[in-house]
Amino acid sequence: MMTLMLASFTSPVHIGSTAGTLLWALPLIAIISIVYKAIKLDEIKPADFVKQVVLLFGSIVVFMAVTAVVIFAVMKIFIG
Repeated sequence: MMTLMLASFTSPVHIGSTAGTLLWALPLIAIISIVYKAIKLDEIKPADFVKQVVLLFGSIVVFMAVTAVVIFAVMKIFIG
């Protein structure tokens, strides 16, 4: 049983790269935003904390989308 559990951590799981599977990045981005803001804010007030987390979450998602579009455009220009 222990070998099976350890083997599941050493063999990669194929997730794919379709639009649906890329949505699995959103919970990860949300957790990163929550933890980062919890560490960086001096005083955590619920309304301010939620606002800051939503702003960070949105900025990360927008930056990733813009980066993907730029990389796609560059690949289309140079590779065809």
